[in-house]
Amino acid sequence: MKSNLRVVSVLALLGAGVVMAQATKAPAPTHEQMEKAKAAMMEDRKQMMAEAKAVDADASGLMSAVKGSQSAEVKALEAQVAKLQADVKVLTSHLGQTPRYFDTAESKLRP
Repeated sequence: MKSNLRVVSVLALLGAGVVMAQATKAPAPTHEQMEKAKAAMMEDRKQMMAEAKAVDADASGLMSAVKGSQSAEVKALEAQVAKLQADVKVLTSHLGQTPRYFDTAESKLRP
């Protein structure tokens, strides 16, 4: 009798687990949702490009103001600004590349 009760309870737990697993699966995104996400991502990239260009312009102005000085502190600042400009250049080139996340229908990058 106890073994029958254990079998029934195990089967009930397994059935409940299967039902819960199926209930938690998110539906696949629709084409419209993917297009909205792509448009939002492209807008974010455009905004980041504008901000990167503004930072680069500020760094260029600072570099031209610092160039003439000879003190050690100014030389250190000049090196930091040069590194900032190099980092902004890398960021700008990365943002300028065309993203491939949404391009393929069967992308492995999608959740």
